Amino acid sequence: MKQLSKNLLSAISGMALTFLPQLSIADEGNSGEAASGAGAAAGDAAAKSAIGGVSSGTIAAVIAIAAAAAAISDSGSGGGGIQATPEPTPTPTPTPTPTPTPTPTPTPTVEEFVTEVVVDVAGTAAQTNVTGTSTRASGATATRLSGNTATRTTGATATRSTAGTATRATGATATRTVAGTATRTVAGTGTATTSTGLVYVVDTVEVETYNTENVEVYETGEVEEYRTDEIETFDVVEEYETVESYETTEVYDTTESVPAVAASTATATATATREVN
Repeated sequence: MKQLSKNLLSAISGMALTFLPQLSIADEGNSGEAASGAGAAAGDAAAKSAIGGVSSGTIAAVIAIAAAAAAISDSGSGGGGIQATPEPTPTPTPTPTPTPTPTPTPTPTVEEFVTEVVVDVAGTAAQTNVTGTSTRASGATATRLSGNTATRTTGATATRSTAGTATRATGATATRTVAGTATRTVAGTGTATTSTGLVYVVDTVEVETYNTENVEVYETGEVEEYRTDEIETFDVVEEYETVESYETTEVYDTTESVPAVAASTATATATATREVN
């Protein structure tokens, strides 16, 4: 009977050690499903009160079952005066509490939508803006030196020596001997002897040629070069710089007029995203 009581005690103790931790885990799991915030707090409290991984409630339940089993054993043996010293109950190996699986953070569903925004459009006053500069003809004319030169008569006269040279015949004469010949008749007498031996005197007329040496006066025909040194009267000419007439230009500012714009509103659409869960 005593052996049976021991076996019963051992069986009950083993069953208690097996089932009680599972019940504790199931209870914590149900609490976590009810509220994730409360479950996290309860798990933290259970972890702090556990001894070696087994909660204090589990240990108290095991001790109570062991005491009940011992009472049943004593009552079955007849309750003798000598009570057997009960064998010490082995300290159960605490079952480690499994770490609860963290609840995954749900991925938010993001949708894209078009939103309409009302925009205030500020009004602007009319204004004139200077856009740049330009040139234009002023309608007036002016004169300026052209950079060229020209000549013109002044209306005055002057005299000057020409300092030229010329040639002319001198009109001089000279004499020269002219060697020539001439003929002349020379009257004379002569004797003639006839065939009978008679000599008589006769007149003779002879033409003779003789050399002449005439001296003649002639113009030499010489040409001489001489300075004219003439004085001429001429118009005075001056050189001057020419002047041109041109149309003047002016520089002016170009402007543009911007009309006034009244204040108003406008609508604009934009694309945005948002979470739908």
